Amino acid sequence: MRKSHVITALTVIALAIGLGLVYRTQFPARSPEATLLPEGIGIAAAEATAAALGNKGKVVLILPKRGNFKNPAVDVQQAAFGKTLARHKDLSLSATESIEVERPGTMGAGGMDPGEFQQLVQRHADASGFVSLADFPELPKETLATLKGKKFIVLGNANPNLKSLLTDGVVQAALVPRLRPAASDKKPGSAREWFSASYEVVTPANASTLP
Repeated sequence: MRKSHVITALTVIALAIGLGLVYRTQFPARSPEATLLPEGIGIAAAEATAAALGNKGKVVLILPKRGNFKNPAVDVQQAAFGKTLARHKDLSLSATESIEVERPGTMGAGGMDPGEFQQLVQRHADASGFVSLADFPELPKETLATLKGKKFIVLGNANPNLKSLLTDGVVQAALVPRLRPAASDKKPGSAREWFSASYEVVTPANASTLP
């Protein structure tokens, strides 16, 4: 074999190895849990929305945005939500919005700007409900009063702010990390089972269970 051919062959092999390493770095193998739990969250959010809105009305979906970071889990949640909501013929997804949650000093935890959230709600005055996968901002009582009549379904954390939003009837359903062990210790299989094992849905009726 000519020397030039050997060099070419070695170059091709090196390139193939390099591409393989890049692929594994950029697209690591995901466990079933990594996709099934986000899918279950999207399904459960749509189910809670249908229940809160009586299976009819226009819905706005709010997704969290963290700068230029692309979160695959949010894409899975969005897809599962849309697919599940579409099963309810009198419910329609009228808009999908992304809202920044990485404001300085917030550490990304419920860090959306209250003013931006208010503007978003006002832009969709004809919406029956808002589903926020980006938590819910802390708002003064006078602002919360202006939200009466709208229905909010929230993916968030069990905290006093969320508890008061539920008891005051501002939020109709909250998807929060499970506070008590799941009824079954069987390893979950489906996306919905993964949700039930890790999360629970809290409504004004059982908001007292929150800390």
